[in-house]
Amino acid sequence: MNSKLPGMPSGPRRSRHGRSRRGPLVPMHLPAFRSRPERFDDAVMASAQRLSERWPREIELIDFLIEPVPDDKLINQAHAVSDRIPLASSSPATRNQRAEIIIYRLPIEQIADSTVELVDLVHQCVVHEVAQLWMKPINDIDPSYFPEDPEDF
Repeated sequence: MNSKLPGMPSGPRRSRHGRSRRGPLVPMHLPAFRSRPERFDDAVMASAQRLSERWPREIELIDFLIEPVPDDKLINQAHAVSDRIPLASSSPATRNQRAEIIIYRLPIEQIADSTVELVDLVHQCVVHEVAQLWMKPINDIDPSYFPEDPEDF
């Protein structure tokens, strides 16, 4: 009598002739190993890390969220004032909720022409939203990235 139940796999899944994929298609050290959303997450985290070097305690109090697109409410508000689709938004801290910065991935990816430009746009959005939350000038948040006099750099 056979003790195996029908329909239960007997071993590792392989193609009919044993020629299935044996490892990742792209090596880990190549950029294509990570997906676009993962690379975008890395850009947001790098920007937050960069700001945490200057503002360590303050940045810890902000939650950074990534959404694919803004919700309909924000899009309708932007359309009502003839503005473009928002790239980021923020909400201040309340008694029950931490401050949040939401970065919208798809609008930024559509604007950026290269990976370097995408990282710059993400950092600009993060710095702009932090400046709005803290009600400080943008060049105070990250003076090395947003200098007062561009000819100095």
